[in-house]
Amino acid sequence: MPIDPPPVTPAQRRAGYGILAAVLVGILGIAGGVVAMLPRGPAKPAMSVVGGPFRLQSSKGGILDSATLAGRPFLVFFGFTRCPNVCPTTLADLSNLIDDLHKAGGDIGAYYITLDPERDDAAVLRDYMGSFSDSITGLTGTREEIDRVARSYRVFSKKVPLPGGDYTLEHTLMVYLMDRNGGFVGPLDLAAGHGLALRQIQAVP
Repeated sequence: MPIDPPPVTPAQRRAGYGILAAVLVGILGIAGGVVAMLPRGPAKPAMSVVGGPFRLQSSKGGILDSATLAGRPFLVFFGFTRCPNVCPTTLADLSNLIDDLHKAGGDIGAYYITLDPERDDAAVLRDYMGSFSDSITGLTGTREEIDRVARSYRVFSKKVPLPGGDYTLEHTLMVYLMDRNGGFVGPLDLAAGHGLALRQIQAVP
């Protein structure tokens, strides 16, 4: 004769629910771990927080729109034509580097953006850039346009008064290596020699 099981008390029912909940949590945890270990597609690249579009007057004439640079990497350097040492030294070094890149079968455009548009108009830049590689283009614009580009590239610039009412500029000293989409790859390392800088440029996809 079958015997009915004893009635389940409320305490036993609550204990059973607790065990069931614990088992479900464990199962979900295992499933989540399996999903986490499954192969994923390539991650989308993060948006670059350095750099941005610009339209500036070119030392070679006309307006240069950064949209025309799409499809190939480029270099950007900020300075001013009355910079006594660092700017001309960097531009000379860049000129030699670009020559070396040409010999290796490569090419890259470089853009020297003045932080002193009040004194560096297109004519001044044209004369100044004549001392460096033709692959380096000088760019200028209105104060507002230059400030906008400097902000997008996170460039620091400060006017420093000189005796007699003149002034000079303190500013960020970096050559920006940009990819073919205008995204910031990193600073070009000229200090370590041209070999490393060339490899940096050649490694840009």
